[in-house]
Amino acid sequence: MRTLPAACGAAAAVLALVAVGTGCASPRPQRPARTLASVASPAAPPAPASPGIPAGGIVGRVFTNPGLTVTGGSLYLRRSLSPARQDPPWMELARVDAATGAIVATNTFSPGAIGAPLAAAGSLWLTGSFSGHAMLLRLDPRTLMVTGELTIAPVNSGGGQSHIAYAGGSIWVDGSDELVRVSPATVAAELTIPLPGADTSDIGGSPDGGTLIVSEADSGDGTIQRRDPATGALLASHPMLGVIAPLIGGGVSAAGAWVSEPTGMLGYIERFSASSMTPQARTQVTGGNGLHADVWGGVLWVRNQGAGPAQNYCADPATGRRRATLPLPDLGQDYLMAVTGGLIYYSVPASSGFAIRTVPVPAACG
Repeated sequence: MRTLPAACGAAAAVLALVAVGTGCASPRPQRPARTLASVASPAAPPAPASPGIPAGGIVGRVFTNPGLTVTGGSLYLRRSLSPARQDPPWMELARVDAATGAIVATNTFSPGAIGAPLAAAGSLWLTGSFSGHAMLLRLDPRTLMVTGELTIAPVNSGGGQSHIAYAGGSIWVDGSDELVRVSPATVAAELTIPLPGADTSDIGGSPDGGTLIVSEADSGDGTIQRRDPATGALLASHPMLGVIAPLIGGGVSAAGAWVSEPTGMLGYIERFSASSMTPQARTQVTGGNGLHADVWGGVLWVRNQGAGPAQNYCADPATGRRRATLPLPDLGQDYLMAVTGGLIYYSVPASSGFAIRTVPVPAACG
């Protein structure tokens, strides 16, 4: 295992073997993480500087491929700094003041894709695909300076972005066909569990770190699983069939987990019992491939861009019972991005990207 240069501080800036299906866990060599200092080789062009942030911050501004994540009580923005056709793009992560929308810290990464960050164990964690490898980065949650890194695996052509969960006191990362348990203190891999044949996967944990949910699939034929949060041992599973592994949103708890499953032309969301991994009665909602379920602030938020009022609403997180339609101006185009601080952040298509706007959370959604 080797580390790769992945990001710069441009901010103010799985020990026993565990049997899993037909594969077994194997210890992975450890290597102390090192602090990153540079993102680019001498021949690479410098990362473009972040433009000045106007008064009012992100609200009303147009961004290229923006993504918002609420974690650890903070709001983070991911966006591309490159022209739409540049692949891979230069990506930036920014910490946003949720009350004002102002950007208060940024970090620009070397060309590649970055995933949604996760606040856990006193740090901010981020996965990225750089130079053909999936990497885990540990950042200071305030300054966004990189404080550790770990190469997870070569990027699988069908695997896409790796994901992160915090459970059992450790950081867990999926690498399409494997799970890796990482020490939060050293950013060293402690255990690797194979997911035989998987070409896509996802992972999620409950806020208290006591429940670990994993999904995996080979060309869409896979399972959703509950695993021991400390050892990664398989405890329960349920077969799934779609086009990729089920997507695990933020709705993981000791009682159950909401997942989103695109199936080709259609898709659905459904809640699964965490103990048995069986579908919970009367929670399935069908729609298009873009149908997603997430939990923010103890509320279930269902969203599907362009699907209108029927698939854009807030609901009870335990039963999925609808509470209110999202109060966005145009549900034919507006897209829910995140909910925090009493505000719904949503995006609107613009000529050069997407503009971010807000509306208050309806009382019925509380």
